[in-house]
Amino acid sequence: MNRARFLIQIAAIYGVIGAFMGGHMAGSGGYILRTIHAHILAVGWLSLFAFAIFYAVFKIPKDSKLANLHVWSAFLGSIGLTSGMWMYYSQPAWSPEIFSLIYFILGGTILMVSFLVFLIITFKHGEYIKDKS
Repeated sequence: MNRARFLIQIAAIYGVIGAFMGGHMAGSGGYILRTIHAHILAVGWLSLFAFAIFYAVFKIPKDSKLANLHVWSAFLGSIGLTSGMWMYYSQPAWSPEIFSLIYFILGGTILMVSFLVFLIITFKHGEYIKDKS
């Protein structure tokens, strides 16, 4: 799996969604989704893009289980947090309130795990993190 390409592509999808949400909110004058919009851009676009650049610039071994855990937890956590946030704030009729809350918390927890794994990677694979000469 090409970690950098995968994360960049997912970040691009989040960027488009966030831009459309922002345009819709500005055009309609309704800012009820601003928190979700901000998290889609901060967590989905910015964080995943930063992680992608990390993997593109620093040659973390392809067989790193930590890196694979990081990529998948970042991907799943960003989806879980942003969609869970939407469910929690909008309370769709098909979703019981407790399900929305648990889904939101679970997504955020998975994303938090992703950031902790990233922290561990920066120390465990520190020898691969060097300035360009």
